[in-house]
Amino acid sequence: MTDRKSNGPKPSSAELAADTSLIPVWDPDVPFPSPQDMRDLDIVTHVSVNRAQRDGYHYLHEATIAWHRDRFYMGWANHRTRETGDYDELIRGCTSSDALHWGSPSIWAQTPLVDATSHNHPLLFAHGDRLYGFFVCWRQEHLPTTELFILDDATGKWEWQKESSIPEFVPFCTPQRMENGNWVIGGEKHWSDAAVAISDGDDLTRWKMVTIPRPDDLKLLYPETAIVSRRNNELLAVCRPQQEALSAPSAWSAPVSRSRDGGRTWTMLGLSNFPLAPSQPFSGRLSTGQNYLLTNNMEDGRCLLTIAVTGPEGGLFRRIFKVRHQQWPRIRLFDNGFGRPTEWAYPGAIERNGNLYITYSQGKEDCTLSIVPVEVLSV
Repeated sequence: MTDRKSNGPKPSSAELAADTSLIPVWDPDVPFPSPQDMRDLDIVTHVSVNRAQRDGYHYLHEATIAWHRDRFYMGWANHRTRETGDYDELIRGCTSSDALHWGSPSIWAQTPLVDATSHNHPLLFAHGDRLYGFFVCWRQEHLPTTELFILDDATGKWEWQKESSIPEFVPFCTPQRMENGNWVIGGEKHWSDAAVAISDGDDLTRWKMVTIPRPDDLKLLYPETAIVSRRNNELLAVCRPQQEALSAPSAWSAPVSRSRDGGRTWTMLGLSNFPLAPSQPFSGRLSTGQNYLLTNNMEDGRCLLTIAVTGPEGGLFRRIFKVRHQQWPRIRLFDNGFGRPTEWAYPGAIERNGNLYITYSQGKEDCTLSIVPVEVLSV
């Protein structure tokens, strides 16, 4: 691992991306654009799904989206006023037939369901005729556990799969099928280690967590991990960096690790040449064969949400576009952020009928969706 110290001048994204001493994730021969020069998407539709109300929920975060039985489902973590983590948060969601018009939200999971003190970090995934909900539950020991739920289509209730828990795991990236037939979810083990969960074949009720190793000098906090699924059974784990510790070598670019055996073993985390802010990345593969990576920009932080793409053969990321880029409107109601510039962060995405549907939280108080035709992401 390159021992890059950040006690000198802060490097630019362009400098980091061109640094051939770092693990290549961005093509170092392609200049990484500044926020001012980064290209806007040619076509994009923005939709407000749910807005914080003065007499309602002020905190909203960790949005997730799925398509199931001719409807879009959107879920998120909520609290009346603030971000409380392992106390008093709950999961709400709503549905839509066209992704433009959304119904009123309803509560999906709240205390004391499954004896939890809090429910957050939801992840939705539709497979076959089932809609799965991976919901993080907190209990008195203040440790997270991913509990698996399946939607009962007849009643609209989420049914707990009691024997399917993933202790200490927090999911952040939608399951992706690997060439060996297993599925993989990117996430973290509590707050300090990157991790993945791997299914038992096509049985999405059986999961095993694998912790990704890191060197002692690579300190991480919230290493929210995305998985880039490459060809030849290779996986690339891309983690949120830890920029709070400015003397650490992990300050400015994404720590990454590789697996070539279906996620069973991983290389030691090391620094890549992909610059990003300390915020959750999200990744997937388009029907064109391109990998995509949603991140927040290093220079402009959570005020700029971007999508990077590879060519149709996969490989290195070569082009990056703006999804949302503005500081306004300022955060209106959320207690922990009132008056600050807004954020466009913690994305999730699915592809359907030629569009990529990207959901994220706006200022940790509103749920927003951007609809992007896949054709405008070509390289």
